[in-house]
Amino acid sequence: MNRPKNYRALPFLMGIMLLFSLVLSACSSDNKNAASTPDSGKKAEATPKASPSGSGGAGAGDDKNMSGTVNMWYWDSGFYKPAQEAFNKLYPNIKLNFVQVAAADYVKKVQTSVAAGSELPDIVFGEINARGSLYSLNILDDLTKAPYNFDKSKLLDYVIPQTMNDKGELVSLEWAVSPGGFAYKRNLAKQYFGTDDPDQLSAMFPDWDTFIAKGKEVKEKSNGKVSMIAGLVDAYTTLYPQDATPIIKGTEVNSTEFLTVLKKVQAIRDAGIDQKLDMWSPTWNASYTKDDVIFYPAANWSPKYVIKANDKDSNGRWGIMVPPAGGFSYGGTSLGITKSSKNKDAAWTFLKWYYTTKEGQEVNKTSLDYYVPMKSVFTDSANLSTGADAYFGGQDLGLFWNTKVLPTLKSKPVTKYDNDIYNASTLVAQTMMKDKTFTAETGLEKWKQELKRNHPELTFK
Repeated sequence: MNRPKNYRALPFLMGIMLLFSLVLSACSSDNKNAASTPDSGKKAEATPKASPSGSGGAGAGDDKNMSGTVNMWYWDSGFYKPAQEAFNKLYPNIKLNFVQVAAADYVKKVQTSVAAGSELPDIVFGEINARGSLYSLNILDDLTKAPYNFDKSKLLDYVIPQTMNDKGELVSLEWAVSPGGFAYKRNLAKQYFGTDDPDQLSAMFPDWDTFIAKGKEVKEKSNGKVSMIAGLVDAYTTLYPQDATPIIKGTEVNSTEFLTVLKKVQAIRDAGIDQKLDMWSPTWNASYTKDDVIFYPAANWSPKYVIKANDKDSNGRWGIMVPPAGGFSYGGTSLGITKSSKNKDAAWTFLKWYYTTKEGQEVNKTSLDYYVPMKSVFTDSANLSTGADAYFGGQDLGLFWNTKVLPTLKSKPVTKYDNDIYNASTLVAQTMMKDKTFTAETGLEKWKQELKRNHPELTFK
């Protein structure tokens, strides 16, 4: 789910937000002619069978004797084993065939298969920064149309822009919500702010200007030893997705909007309130056990894969709060059905079971502490509780993510440029962190150069 590469076989950003170990490519020669080339923009679709009963999204199909093999490519085994076991109790004749493909190689493998006319999996997974590239290949079905007829109004509003292509088609479903907040060290918060309560801290930092001002106080009180945040990539990771304004529409880049983000990053740098650590580096990981950084961007997958992994021996030392200016969407993985799939009924039966039935939703919650982004899941707060977590000072993280952060989330539409935007942005943030003469304006020009290198068609306003 966009987790750090250190922790998944993914990018995420992560050896990622994560999740299943996947997808086996069934290489039947019959299907080779069904794939399209990047130039053609067309793909011969397999003729779907009659859609299973209930395909409008109300639940899984009624035919429990349905048979077939659903091939999937993915990068993490955390999901598929419990899902497979629970699904096959109801549908014993549908085989979920997962083949593991490293996240870093995923898009290239799909692109190569499309170009060569090779067989694609029935279900394709899209990590947040990579999915726009997958959508642009025109290989995924619109799930709002037959034979699926899914009602997208049943999804949480913020995930919809992340699951649609540039034609406005819903071509995937978000695996789980990925709300982002600030993890913080309770002992340092108590020492420098007088409280370690997450609600009081959130109220104390309503915006980034206040965060920077308080950071200067911490720097002075600690004689420069304690920083508010680990580094400028951490700051960018939080700032960039907090605004839903698109950076790129078509091939036109909103340079003014991006400059606003860079100016905030520079303000943090100029205030001297970051520890100058590169995100995901060994020194960044090690800082979790030290008392020199207070806040870190954190998603709902961070407690398991980042915080506890880096600070194994703590108990009650950590808390999570809503960051300045609100929560943000952090990571995520989507699932879409390929146009060339010969097993659309079985693939859709699995996705419907996973997203719209209590059994499927419960697998997500109990095995991974994740929640599918269906509005119906969030109507009863009692179902969102994960109980007091001693590691986080007794905080109920389930209630925190789903009642404090989720309502504040917005998201940008995905584009095929997202991965390059991320890479160029982190390069600029890292350079800004190391070179005090490197301004937001200088960074913007560097950012443009990096994007132009791979995408000469882009224009900047």
